Amino acid sequence: MDALSLLLLAALLWVPVGTLTCYGDSGQPVDWFVVYKLPAHSGPGDAAQRGLRYKYLDEDSGGWRDGAGFISSSTGAVGRSLLPLYRNTTSQLAFLLYNDQPPQSSGSQDSSSRGHTKGRQLTYTYPLVYDHRLEGDFAQKFPHLEEVIKGHHVRQGPWNSSVTLTSNKGHVFQSFAKFGNFGDDLYSGWLVEALGSDLQVQFWQRSSGILPSNCSGVQHVLDVTQTAFPGLAGPTFSATEDHSKWCVAPERPWACVGDMNRNKREEHRGGGTLCAQLPALWKAFQPLVKAWEPCGK
Repeated sequence: MDALSLLLLAALLWVPVGTLTCYGDSGQPVDWFVVYKLPAHSGPGDAAQRGLRYKYLDEDSGGWRDGAGFISSSTGAVGRSLLPLYRNTTSQLAFLLYNDQPPQSSGSQDSSSRGHTKGRQLTYTYPLVYDHRLEGDFAQKFPHLEEVIKGHHVRQGPWNSSVTLTSNKGHVFQSFAKFGNFGDDLYSGWLVEALGSDLQVQFWQRSSGILPSNCSGVQHVLDVTQTAFPGLAGPTFSATEDHSKWCVAPERPWACVGDMNRNKREEHRGGGTLCAQLPALWKAFQPLVKAWEPCGK
């Protein structure tokens, strides 16, 4: 699981109208939240060493807070929001579960060409679905999901897509997704121009073929090398320890949470990112960047 999880990045859920909502760490409904799972070494105790501690953010939290317990708990934001998946045994629940590293019990499918993805626009990101329930009215209402389950994807260009999503409270999010045939880096090849701003990109820097910071265009893409949370207790950690994927504009209020690393292999895999110009989101992410790689290093 990536260090950074925006609710339902790893699972796509539908439940009856009026019952689907995000629940925050307080147990109350929230319009959106972000959970940042901390690297295993950060913080005291055995649980922290297993990477179960997290930071929590929503529009009313006033910035990052320590998570309410462990990320595996059913009483935290992730656990409460996913409870319908585990508790509902009727036909009123539909879901898709996907991961490019699925549970071993799901079979030995080859995931090397499937999306390194946790988010939306599934015909572009090409996810590996390992479990699902899509029946009756749900199957009729969402026919494209049947195609996703069967492993179908876009067959002709353009190989990238941007759509606008609106939350229950009217907050606007921009979803960027690419198929493997896009053949370029998500950030320097598209996102930086689409957002019209320099971008500082955090991604896991222990894979092969890492792409260096790119200053070839009007806007620059800079690889984050170190992340630091505010306060004396930090924590602070290197991009080689952090599996999260996010980016932030240094001067404009864009912040994005996604699933793509900056390496040569992922230029040819599906994935994307979800961006917003929400003050609470940008003010939380922008100060996290402690160091980055300059261009020409």
